[in-house]
Amino acid sequence: MAFFCFALLPIFAVGGYSLLKRTPWYQSYQKDWWERRLSDNLGVNVSFASIEFPSPNKFRVKDLVCANAETGRQILKVAQVTTLMDRSGWYVEVDKPELNGAQIETAMRTVHDRYLCRPQSTASLLGLAMTELVISDGNESTKFQNVKVTLKPTEPMSELKVSCLLDGQKFADQLSYFVVERDHVAQTTNWKINSADVAIPCRILSERFLELKNLGSQASFRGSIEGWQNDRQWEATVRGQFLAVDLAVVSTPYGKGLQGMGELNLAYAVFRDGKLRGVDGGFKSNSCIADTAWLDELFAQQVLRSTDGDSWRAFGQRVTVNGLGIRFKSDTNKVIYAGATSPPLDMREFWPDLAAYAERKPIAFHDNCSMSLEALTLALSAFPNQERIAGQVASGRR
Repeated sequence: MAFFCFALLPIFAVGGYSLLKRTPWYQSYQKDWWERRLSDNLGVNVSFASIEFPSPNKFRVKDLVCANAETGRQILKVAQVTTLMDRSGWYVEVDKPELNGAQIETAMRTVHDRYLCRPQSTASLLGLAMTELVISDGNESTKFQNVKVTLKPTEPMSELKVSCLLDGQKFADQLSYFVVERDHVAQTTNWKINSADVAIPCRILSERFLELKNLGSQASFRGSIEGWQNDRQWEATVRGQFLAVDLAVVSTPYGKGLQGMGELNLAYAVFRDGKLRGVDGGFKSNSCIADTAWLDELFAQQVLRSTDGDSWRAFGQRVTVNGLGIRFKSDTNKVIYAGATSPPLDMREFWPDLAAYAERKPIAFHDNCSMSLEALTLALSAFPNQERIAGQVASGRR
């Protein structure tokens, strides 16, 4: 009886369990159980093709898909996920992940609400590494390399840190960082984005910062963004450069007066609750096209002044501008601006504060000027929709 209880019975139990694990019924049961568990933990609908356990503290999932629990839209798909669990926390290796660019805001909100906003009395470090990450919105994709994610949930403050390299970059000083800190006492979230010397496509962040959509689909950002938010308000400060800004998209609310590409440089720009509170920077474009009627309206509103009467009208209905530059600074409700283009050497003596020139002939410039934001917005509305723009100014939307 002792031999049966302490020798044969354990052998039969282990052997029976080993055979049970190989049956299709048990594998299907285990797959469903882990899908439910991961879905509950992550806050999204999780499905995968198969799951296996090479060791008691390690499991491997293949063809994993995360979908929005409410809409069913795919957020993330991964070829393989390998997870190791020990006393210090979870370590995850991800192979060939692809993130849906249209669901970035959903993914960020899920991580924020499900992990950062859950203080823990004991730290449980989550380390995640992937050789590359592809963010795709169907038409275009952006690839990041050497992506590392670290999550440290603690009682006073939780921290999420992401470091990565844009595809084609390989040096440590080209690393981009995204850091989020949740203060559980003040119930405030602080975050910072630093792209180092690498220009990151704005479309990646356009769902989080809707203002970036106003710069065009090809715009990219190089610099830093810092901000904080709570349940009632938020504030962000932007410093850096926006490259490949589409002038046609920027000028759309004002009559589509410009076409071409430009560059926006910001010493700082402060946004609070969706409104611009202060800015210091400049804008330049080496080549663009301006509608004559649009320029004529700017002259009439005294935003710009013609340098030589109406002779610039000889260019026709559209003017090819070889250089365009404006400096601007705003605090409270005033904006100060001036020309900032570098004209050809033989023109600098006469027009040092040039705003624009075409075919070596200055078409517009202005001395340092101060205007209210409402007056400038109305002046830029150019042709048809002045009443609509005025309504937006009155309501504080622009």
